[in-house]
Amino acid sequence: MRIVIGVMVVCVLGRAAVPREASALFAQSTIASHEDGRNHGLPSMARLGDGRILVVWSRFAPGSSDFAIVGAFSTDGGASWTPPHTFIDHEGVLDADPSIVVSGSRVFVTCTTVAPGGIHKSATWCVRSEDDGHTWSTPYEIPMNHRYTCGKCHRGLRLKSGTLLLGYSWDVLCEKGETLTTEGQMDLRAGVMRSTDNGETWHNAGDTHATYDKVSGGAVSGTDEPAIVELDDGSIYMLMRTGSSHLYEARSTDEGQTWLGIQPSPLTGSNAPAALSRFEAKGRRGIFVVWDNALVRYPLCAAASFDGGRTWTEPKDIALPYTGGQASYPSCVQARDGTLLAVWQQDVPGGRDVRLARCSPAWILEEDTGTAATASPQPLTVVLFGDSTTAPRGPLRVFAQLLAEELPGRGVQAKVINAGVGGNTTTMARKRFERDVLAHKPDVVTLFFGLNDAAVDVWKDAKTPRVPLEQFEQNLRYFVEKLRALGAKCILMTPNPMAWTAELTKMYGKPPYDVNDPDGFNIILKDYAASVRAIAKDENVPLIDVYALFQERAKEGSLHALLLDGMHPNDLGHRIIAHEVMTHLTQ
Repeated sequence: MRIVIGVMVVCVLGRAAVPREASALFAQSTIASHEDGRNHGLPSMARLGDGRILVVWSRFAPGSSDFAIVGAFSTDGGASWTPPHTFIDHEGVLDADPSIVVSGSRVFVTCTTVAPGGIHKSATWCVRSEDDGHTWSTPYEIPMNHRYTCGKCHRGLRLKSGTLLLGYSWDVLCEKGETLTTEGQMDLRAGVMRSTDNGETWHNAGDTHATYDKVSGGAVSGTDEPAIVELDDGSIYMLMRTGSSHLYEARSTDEGQTWLGIQPSPLTGSNAPAALSRFEAKGRRGIFVVWDNALVRYPLCAAASFDGGRTWTEPKDIALPYTGGQASYPSCVQARDGTLLAVWQQDVPGGRDVRLARCSPAWILEEDTGTAATASPQPLTVVLFGDSTTAPRGPLRVFAQLLAEELPGRGVQAKVINAGVGGNTTTMARKRFERDVLAHKPDVVTLFFGLNDAAVDVWKDAKTPRVPLEQFEQNLRYFVEKLRALGAKCILMTPNPMAWTAELTKMYGKPPYDVNDPDGFNIILKDYAASVRAIAKDENVPLIDVYALFQERAKEGSLHALLLDGMHPNDLGHRIIAHEVMTHLTQ
């Protein structure tokens, strides 16, 4: 058996840098910043009857379990915001998942309140305004008729008939009296609460369920966090968070009392919710969607549909740059002047912010905006140079395939060449570097090596790595030097960590490896990863620390959720790698 893992270097020639689209029809801003000493997340947004925009969100101090629901108003279509107003704040408990329902001048702000002690019981609280949000009632509870409900993070609806709908989900295991400790244990049913008396009373309507293979052990089962929108024919379209590889969809023709067509939607996404809103543009009515278009919680993208969610336009990334982690939990709406607004929570160095994007329908639909034409970037030649972690592997969608599929949607035209060869070390790769890389005159080169270099073949009674650390470093510097001589800008990537399997234990279960340590297969590899970090710093080269990214993601379950066989990245692992590379290429 050959062990293959690696260090990836991405080298971008000067002309290959792809600037973010510059347009007066797209802008980002921050509504609530962690710089005030608190974190901000889970926003929900609505347009009020008087045309103002209301955003509500959860605010909490780092490390605290005391969450409050706060909000701000905009009178200029999201260009500026009032100071935060506190709507609901139960001392010492979690007030989260805020939502808004607008019914004329009557406005409801709801939240889920959960006391400490695990996932077992919750309450839904509400404040109400009768004057477009200028004054508010004291908080009161809405009976949900389930022990634990959640997923009330999307704006509710007032239907054409006057019926009000509020999306939510409930947990089957909690209903039986169980107490859960993680989301990965949850089995959820997404549905709606209905009110036919303008919100005076609420009643449970129909709900949904789906069975599928989860992408990650830390993901929920069932359907969760429903986003809903009323279509022109009066039917309701619902998008739901799931633990599978796609958002699920359902439709109702009886105002949410029953749901049909519960199935994967066309939109890729795992364990993160989407947001929906109706919008109009040049006499056409459609649906605006914002969601994490990946199996991880970035990139956050927007698209439109004019056929009731059956097909969607090309995704447009609205949350770049990603500097701290996820960009998720969106909400969206169309302002009175036609501008499309989207809010979301975004991890940044030091905390979590609530961010806002403002764009025109023309920007989403890629229509002619009348702005001055700019020269199109030249197509890129991308050579993926590596070992079996790069090479095609049957039906597995390796990062090469993902790049080829998704770069055009990010505005990057590229020819992607997969030059991976299984079993290669950096020393072996030097012999084919001229033929397999430089001969293509590439704009972008990824070098994914390292696991073979670090491997100690104890099953052959070897005592040292296949390629000594010093030689590994020299080989990497050789690649960087040669590519830099072409005017290249390089990005180094550390190898991903490995995990023990029965087969690996049988072959490699002796010193220097330690089978009694879950991380004992990485004893040598850690030094090679550290070497990559040191080279990046010494050569003044940007670094994508895949090793650290996989370890952080593994905290939600295990490394096996990211690995095919204890060594090679699986679909999710390749997705993470591909998006890290694409982020650097599209900034």
